[in-house]
Amino acid sequence: MFTSKPPKIIFSTFIGLLISSNSASATHYGGSPSFKKGSIRESRGSGIFSTTKHSSSSSSSTRNHRYDPYANFLRLHYEEIQEQVAQGGGPHVEVIAKFNNCPDLMRSETNLALSTNYRKLFETRSNPDALQRAIREVIQENDKLRNNCEISKNII
Repeated sequence: MFTSKPPKIIFSTFIGLLISSNSASATHYGGSPSFKKGSIRESRGSGIFSTTKHSSSSSSSTRNHRYDPYANFLRLHYEEIQEQVAQGGGPHVEVIAKFNNCPDLMRSETNLALSTNYRKLFETRSNPDALQRAIREVIQENDKLRNNCEISKNII
C-alpha cells in the first residue's frame, strides 16, 4: 500500500508541472518562474511543445558579407546613411566612423569628409559594396582621417 503512492505522487506532480507550463515562464533576469508578468512568453500556444515562430534570416549578395556586421549595417541602413551624409552627419554616420575606428575627436572631420564626397559615395545607386569601398577611399584620401582612423583589414 505504501509503495504504490510515491509513483502516483511523482506522476501527479509531473502532470501538474506540464499543465502549468502554459502559463508559467522563466524571467529573463533569472529567478523563479513568473506567472503572466507581461513577458515575451505571453504568446498564444507557448509551452513545453511550442516551436519558434516568426523567425527570419537574410543573406547578402556577396558571400564574404554573410557575417560582416559592417557590410550588413551598410546594406540595412543604406537610405538613412545617404540622407545623413547629405545633411552633414547623424547617428548612422557616427556608426560608420566607429566601424572604421575613428576617434570621437574626428567625428566632425568624418562628417565633413563624407558629406563633401557625397557624389563619390553614392554614384552607384543602392550599392552597399560600392559605398563601403568609397568610404574607405575617402578616409584614405583625407590626411587627418588616414592618420587617426584604423581601417579594418577585412573591409573591401
